[in-house]
Amino acid sequence: MELTQLRYFKAAAEYNNLSEAAEQLHVSQPALSLAVKKLEEELGVPLFDRSKNKICLNDTGRLALTYAETILAKADEMKNTFYQFIRRDDVLSLGFCDPGPMRFSVPLLQKANPDINVTSALLPDESNLEALLSAHKYDAVISIRKPQNENIVTVPFAEEELMLSVPAGHPLAAEKSVCLHHERDLQLINYSGDGAYVRQIQPFIDWVSDKFGMKTYNDYFVFRQLLENGNRLCFTTKLVRNYRNDGANRVIIPLEDEGLKATYCLSYLKSRQKYLSPLLALMENLTKY
Repeated sequence: MELTQLRYFKAAAEYNNLSEAAEQLHVSQPALSLAVKKLEEELGVPLFDRSKNKICLNDTGRLALTYAETILAKADEMKNTFYQFIRRDDVLSLGFCDPGPMRFSVPLLQKANPDINVTSALLPDESNLEALLSAHKYDAVISIRKPQNENIVTVPFAEEELMLSVPAGHPLAAEKSVCLHHERDLQLINYSGDGAYVRQIQPFIDWVSDKFGMKTYNDYFVFRQLLENGNRLCFTTKLVRNYRNDGANRVIIPLEDEGLKATYCLSYLKSRQKYLSPLLALMENLTKY
């Protein structure tokens, strides 16, 4: 039994027509028919009920299709895993739980190492970090949660904290830090975000929205126009301020309110450490930003 036979059988089952299946596979109809017939002979049962211009899976065919789909999926998974093992050293694949550390660090990494092809992606959540690393989906992941696995190394990557972006002429601009629990009557707006850090501080964002009537905007153009045309304050973060420009004459002030800091961690398999030397070198200089 060959994988090609299973792929041909799967296509025939999906289209219920050998001509259409052969066209999609870019093979001749006789070649497809022969592969399906050979599979039926090896299994010792017919897989289709056949009419003049149509074929239809029978009961044994439906059972065989279940096995075929499982086998093909596992074959693709194995192929991808081994591709990750043998890929060239000049490719570095990173997964991020938040856009902040990704937009901040990837350009720095790429600039410092122009010969390395850095690929990055945002993770929908932090629940399966161990599986992503073990399957070699990424060389490393940057997250708030620390993976729990004896084969995974986790080290601090960057510090994050919520901060206040204030117009230079605002009374708060002269303050070294601000506690919003002690403030009143502030005109605050917020640009929407997502990710692990936003989820962590969401109770605080909700509290600020209730206390100050803060509105959150999904359209960055609208958000930016409001910053330029008024005396409004907004949130930024230690990392976001490095790549998001809130306009000229703005002062960035730390917040004293509790629960607004987080540490991003870099996690990777022990076996992949030698491939991460450019990223580990970059981390030594992140603290200056």
